[in-house]
Amino acid sequence: MKFQFLNQEHEAKYSQFRTEDMADYYRTNKEYLSVAYLMTGNKELYRKMKPYFDAKGGNFDSEEMFEEKDFSSGLSVLAKLAVHLFNSNETVEPLDIISTLDEEGFKLALNAFILRRYGVSKGYDFPEEKLYV
Repeated sequence: MKFQFLNQEHEAKYSQFRTEDMADYYRTNKEYLSVAYLMTGNKELYRKMKPYFDAKGGNFDSEEMFEEKDFSSGLSVLAKLAVHLFNSNETVEPLDIISTLDEEGFKLALNAFILRRYGVSKGYDFPEEKLYV
């Protein structure tokens, strides 16, 4: 099962983050990729999470992130989901995902689940057709 990007901008930002901001070791790690996918799909989420997510050093200081940053209800759900998919240090209720997120956020959440479950190939094989939701 393949995950889908929201649009070309999302795909480009995700690819750039994966290439420039992730250590080689983490580039196929499902936990790191699911966080990168969520972050790069929303500009505000990216801006707020990036200082706490070190994908080169292998650290995600989610506790400090939630202490220092304010998240709207929808962004809070996505941020908690990112932490949950990374290390289960936060809990996200399915109903929060269903009822709190807008359409774009909901698509991000669903595709983050797919990415977390199946990951990506080690050879960076992406299909020729572009997958956008």
